Amino acid sequence: MTIGTSSAVLRNKKLYEIIDFLALKGYDTVEIWIGQYFDSGLSPNELKDYLKRAGIGYRIHADMRDVNITSANRGIREESLRQIFRTIEIASEIKAPVVTVHPGKMSSSKDIPDEFWDIQLDVFSQIAEYSKRYEVVVGVENMENRPKEFIIDLPDIERLIKSINSSSLGLTLDLAHYYGVGNLLGFVEKLDVPIVNVHISQATPEKMHLPLSSDIPGIINYVPVLRSLKDKYNGPLIIEGYVRGSEIETVTSNYQWLKIRI
Repeated sequence: MTIGTSSAVLRNKKLYEIIDFLALKGYDTVEIWIGQYFDSGLSPNELKDYLKRAGIGYRIHADMRDVNITSANRGIREESLRQIFRTIEIASEIKAPVVTVHPGKMSSSKDIPDEFWDIQLDVFSQIAEYSKRYEVVVGVENMENRPKEFIIDLPDIERLIKSINSSSLGLTLDLAHYYGVGNLLGFVEKLDVPIVNVHISQATPEKMHLPLSSDIPGIINYVPVLRSLKDKYNGPLIIEGYVRGSEIETVTSNYQWLKIRI
């Protein structure tokens, strides 16, 4: 496994500055949040050339702000899907191998998951077909245990990915997200779907995306988790640990913490 990080951990910098800084710090991969790409003003070819000159690998995270691909509002649902399709097209243009997509969620706290499963499966069937056409793999991310989310536990994840049964759809495994759901080590050991991307950060059951070097009660013991993960995944670990106001220090300490543990 290699070390990557999300571009969002340096959200106060321009995208080209983020790429240069991460390459200088020794990171192997950057996961580019698509919103930062759109804000950059770069064309796909310009971005691809810049990444090549920096000598850093890359993948893309689709937007999730105000996006819901299973929204009960058809207009929101269609616009959300259009944005996912456009992200896949950009990934194809720059030769990014993986796009991470958040699953759809319920629209109201009064909704129940069963009302949204047919939509979820239909939308991801379309996404898988579209990504296969563009030779991009999509990783659907397991979500944290919070209101309206329903792709959070092992049966939900396996139901979605195995029902679609496409070589262009796998799992973006977010380790911190699952820590607030159940036994993280047991979850990794039982996973029986293709893992195409991994997000890593420190967490307590109540708080996500802490720096990896955090030292507070109740955090994840990553030693056995990473040991088990090595048997199922060979790719970048995308760090998402973040502290507002201490971005540079956190990016540096995250890398140093993970470097000695993989």
